[in-house]
Amino acid sequence: MFTPRAPGSRSVYSPFTAPKGSKSTASGRRSIGIFSTGKRTPFISSRGSALNKSALQTSLVIEESSQYVVESFGTALPVLITEALTLADRATETSVKIDPNGWAWVVCGRRLFVWRYKQTQAFRVSLCKELPLPPSDLSHKSDLVSVLPASDGGPTITVMAVSPDGIIRYWPSLANEGAFVETAADLSGEECFSLTAVQLHQPYGYILATTSNQLLLLSPSSSGMQNTISWHQLNPNKGMFSRVSSFIFGSQRSQLTHLAAHCVLAGTEESQDGEDDYYFYALTGNVVQKWQLSGKSEKILFECQVEKMMRDHFIQELDVEGIEDPNQIKVWMLDMQLVRNGIAVLGAAYDTKAAIPTMHYAVGTFDTAGSDAPLYAMSFALLKYSVRYEESMEENLLNHCLLISDLASKTAYMYSDNYIICLTVSGKTASYDKIDFKSPGDCLLGSGYYGKVPIFFSNNHGLVSLRSQEPRTLGHDISALSETSVASESMLTAPMIKVEKTEDMSVGEDSTQRLKSAFLQACRHNLDQAQSIVDDLFRTSTLAETEDSSSIIDTTVTTLSREIIDDFPASDPRWAESVPHDAASSTTSLILLHQLEDKLKAHDYFLSFLKNTGLWDRLSTVMSREHQMSTHQILCEHAEKLMAAISLRGHHTAYPTVVDAAIRKVLQQRGNTRVPSGLTPQDVFYREVSRIHEIMECLMDYEQDKLNGQIAIHDQLTLISNVNAILEGMLHEAWQYRQSKALVYQSTNNLTTHLEFLPWTASTGPKGMRAIISRQHNIILNYGVNQTDDVQWRGNLFQQLLDLTDILLDGYLAQLESIKDRNTDETIHYDEILHNYEQQRYALIIPFVEHGQLERAASLAEKYCDFNILVKLCEDTNNQERLQRYMNQFAEKGFTDFVFKWYLDEGKRGKLLSQALPQSQQRELSEFLDSHDHLSWLHDIQMNSFGKAHQTLKRLACRETDSFSKKRTLLSLSKLAALADGSPQDEDIQELIDEQTLLLHQESLPNEVLQKFELDLDMMPPLTAKQLIQLYTSEHNINSNEYDFKKALDLLGFVAKDDEDFTGLKLHIWCQAIKKDNWHQIQGPEPLQACQQTIFFKTIELAYDQGLDLLEYLPDVDTLLQAEELGDLKDSPHFQYLTRAGYEQIERVLQ
Repeated sequence: MFTPRAPGSRSVYSPFTAPKGSKSTASGRRSIGIFSTGKRTPFISSRGSALNKSALQTSLVIEESSQYVVESFGTALPVLITEALTLADRATETSVKIDPNGWAWVVCGRRLFVWRYKQTQAFRVSLCKELPLPPSDLSHKSDLVSVLPASDGGPTITVMAVSPDGIIRYWPSLANEGAFVETAADLSGEECFSLTAVQLHQPYGYILATTSNQLLLLSPSSSGMQNTISWHQLNPNKGMFSRVSSFIFGSQRSQLTHLAAHCVLAGTEESQDGEDDYYFYALTGNVVQKWQLSGKSEKILFECQVEKMMRDHFIQELDVEGIEDPNQIKVWMLDMQLVRNGIAVLGAAYDTKAAIPTMHYAVGTFDTAGSDAPLYAMSFALLKYSVRYEESMEENLLNHCLLISDLASKTAYMYSDNYIICLTVSGKTASYDKIDFKSPGDCLLGSGYYGKVPIFFSNNHGLVSLRSQEPRTLGHDISALSETSVASESMLTAPMIKVEKTEDMSVGEDSTQRLKSAFLQACRHNLDQAQSIVDDLFRTSTLAETEDSSSIIDTTVTTLSREIIDDFPASDPRWAESVPHDAASSTTSLILLHQLEDKLKAHDYFLSFLKNTGLWDRLSTVMSREHQMSTHQILCEHAEKLMAAISLRGHHTAYPTVVDAAIRKVLQQRGNTRVPSGLTPQDVFYREVSRIHEIMECLMDYEQDKLNGQIAIHDQLTLISNVNAILEGMLHEAWQYRQSKALVYQSTNNLTTHLEFLPWTASTGPKGMRAIISRQHNIILNYGVNQTDDVQWRGNLFQQLLDLTDILLDGYLAQLESIKDRNTDETIHYDEILHNYEQQRYALIIPFVEHGQLERAASLAEKYCDFNILVKLCEDTNNQERLQRYMNQFAEKGFTDFVFKWYLDEGKRGKLLSQALPQSQQRELSEFLDSHDHLSWLHDIQMNSFGKAHQTLKRLACRETDSFSKKRTLLSLSKLAALADGSPQDEDIQELIDEQTLLLHQESLPNEVLQKFELDLDMMPPLTAKQLIQLYTSEHNINSNEYDFKKALDLLGFVAKDDEDFTGLKLHIWCQAIKKDNWHQIQGPEPLQACQQTIFFKTIELAYDQGLDLLEYLPDVDTLLQAEELGDLKDSPHFQYLTRAGYEQIERVLQ
């Protein structure tokens, strides 16, 4: 794979500064583009260079890969544009459109620049105009601008620009930028997406597309000196569009609407009947429409469901086994381009049920020349390029466009913000060459073509073109190994790997040297010899024969891999005394950056060697950083550190003071206080790539030392920002390489699947990456954002803080995912890591909330599922719509239940119950509240589930032991809910009545009893029937009468007859009633008549009158007279006489 050289890799005074093909360095674009610095570091050309015609006409080679040359195109950018790009800050939206008619335009914030990038007889090269864009609160973009030259080749240039909210501005002549016509289209609040000019021999008009279902035809016209713009919405034939509109546009737009395929292309075919008909294509969602414009009418010729055809081809080419539902393959249509006799569609897809989801890309072509919709794809080419799919990265994975500069060619270009993938379609596959634009400040702002030449606009280099060249052996991309089990021999023809006396190495006893010998033989195409050495070396070595966890194979392979990335640049004469005699140098370059790039290529060749010789499948595990890790992961780690070193070297040029100081600290810590003669500390440091991570701690130490001293605020902020950029650049490059090469380093050994994955970018310990990033996190907050109120500085620091936080949390996720669902012994370890992760996640994200960086906090919280932060954000901003979106987005991860619990914990129960939730979430709320009876009944009543509410209230009342009044209320509500249910069960109602009766007895307790026991009806707990019996019959109830004792007997009915206390309570009631009177004073001629006035007999008579079963509730006379509670009274003959006589009378009455 081709990786461009980072800016600043050569000295300003180096003889290599002059670009290829240029005799002048003073005006050479490359020298300025490489060494320029600025806010956005765009390409800047000197004013003097515009006068040097020879320099202007020279194509300057910026970089080259095995198959393509990246070179400057056209003339130097106009000064107006370079100044605008240089002065624009990072937040300014910038986009570029390059038209085949030789014109290009840049939209930078709210400024529009139009210039001629190709010279003609009618136009001077330097022609550039700045035009005022229509006012808008939304971001302008180049897709909403169109520049048309006169159809007769004259000098008149017309320009039309539309604001995102529909304000149309038209310039009849570019020469007079102050004369324009303006009108507004009624879009009903929709946002404009693109503006496309439709013309063949004569201009027809402009198609304005919105982000939803509207297509408008804009028609400028001129009457005398008056220019006007008319517009109307395109309406297809009746019934056709209405059937499709709901499918295409009617459904709710996804969260990636701005990435959804939506493209309008003007057709190039001419009408077959000689009429002045025009055609254009619209790709919206997954449907392609072909429109015909004729005079004053328009119609849709056909609609094509390209999604289904593309999905079928994806299923076939990806060879998905056992697929039952075609929708298992999720497909997106990303972009569309014209080809000969039709269109080409760029699609992306991944298998939703794959163990390792991978995003694949393909280009399908369709014959659309006629009036009938194509029934199948003319061709379908699956790209060999694929990327590991992650939901959090979906937006980036779908952010790709297609460019076809030659309609008859088999070459196409798929590009994103920072790379171009050059595709060569052959049969059902498409080989590729990837060109990265990852230099600091660089990105792609737009594309186009001129005369079949593909052109891109680079932020650092301006207009650049791609030119094909003969492929070279060194340019083959090792990523192709993920597609085939055995790489071609050409992958191992690495002429830059040089060593002497390989024969001696192959027969020595050192296994690493012998494996190196085999590798070098393979690089020389001596594959049989290489295989023989490998077979002889590892003939008896198996994973089971080793005593420790690292086999001989694994140890040898990782040792040689480390030697490759740490090798000496043998071609550099300054290293002559330091290079070991058996060193195998992977580079012939004398430039540090190129040495690192060559080491990466050598590493790729080593991977190919391992796979071709069968060693790859035999790799298992090694010990690294006190963890047992997969050998495949260690090899990937070596490449990641190379990428980090390349990134560091790029930042070294931008921040030399910081990096040089950190390098000196690293060498001091290593004990390399004396650098070999002729070498620099940089040479020594960058040579040992395997220890590149050591500079990060030294960067922190240098930064802290500076901050502890006397330093101006501006210098302080600059230092922190620079260190952030270095750290984030190194770690991000390593992470990105790991993600993009996941399939390349995938292990085939099942023994490694159980291993814990702890990448070096997430290493633990006081000197690990987690500690370093956490330390920098605190520095950014305490020494950075808290020390300035400048909006731009704060925004920059917070963005860097977000990037570093993202890297730290991603490392935690990778570790957790690797040990998830393991055996019980590792559950404790998983829980510990998860606990630490959740704590640090909150601690890292909450500062964004506290400083008002809500969107940044939300982006992190969404990605890493910090539900606490998400709910807090929604509540603080009172954004229920966003909360609802999160409930839908994280429905499968338990977010809804978390929200419900959060409301409970925060005491916001009213808000929990008053939310307007959809039906599905109402059911989830019901399930959640099932374990919260004190709230569930309210929700049940709200949902008209009165029966369920009745049962819940009944349970609550039965469990209530603290408040008499609360229990009384719960019983009343339960009874009302049962009645409201419409069909209450009699037994349920009776139970409620019994409970209410029991409470009524408690409510009727005499005041003297309440006062004696210091009870308050409003505060007292609900009492049991046994407790109430004791109170009613208590001696403290000094005014008790037969009614009190009758209540006690009624309360006895609430005690189960098989209760061991039932008989004792019954006897107690009657004994207490007897003790209320002085039986010794009952005398006279009719003692039986006199004893009828005692409380005992009054209670009996009252109970009898009220229907109480005396046979059940009145104790046997003998039992009563033997009760110990009666004391001496039970031995009184007079009392016994009166009692027995009274019982006899009662028995007669009952009989």
